[in-house]
Amino acid sequence: MKKRTETVRDRIAFAFIRLLKEKKYHEITIVDIISEAQVGRVSYYRNFTDKDDILRYYIAAVTDEWLSHTEENYITLTKDSLSPYIIWLLSHMYQHKDVVSILIRTEKIYLLEEEFDKRLFSRLSETASTWEIVYKIGGVYKLFVYWAKNGFRETPEEIAALVR
Repeated sequence: MKKRTETVRDRIAFAFIRLLKEKKYHEITIVDIISEAQVGRVSYYRNFTDKDDILRYYIAAVTDEWLSHTEENYITLTKDSLSPYIIWLLSHMYQHKDVVSILIRTEKIYLLEEEFDKRLFSRLSETASTWEIVYKIGGVYKLFVYWAKNGFRETPEEIAALVR
């Protein structure tokens, strides 16, 4: 069972994502968010400092959920080929393409990179060198962003085959 603060945080985050589907980032006010989330201003400021903080929370939750669905560590298992890792990542991110498109449109895609790096570095630091992690995460991340900016036209499997 989630703690009350997590429930409030989730309500605020989901409300903000809903609003971003209808309005531009800079047009959305804190009043819009708390009204959509049906929470008070104090609840908002107790949990978040600004709109970017809401996006970070949402991205972190999605990333943590994704990482919790695998016991395997694809980066260290795929020394010869990144294909399984690419397919694993792109398949997951495709499920969240609406939010990814919002992040691109609002020029906030860097927030995804920050949260992604933070989680994967902490997860992989004991099994791979920093340089290996930077190389693999950075390359696949740029591949993902390029794919997203071009409308997710190819399948994850097609992309993995193209970058062997």
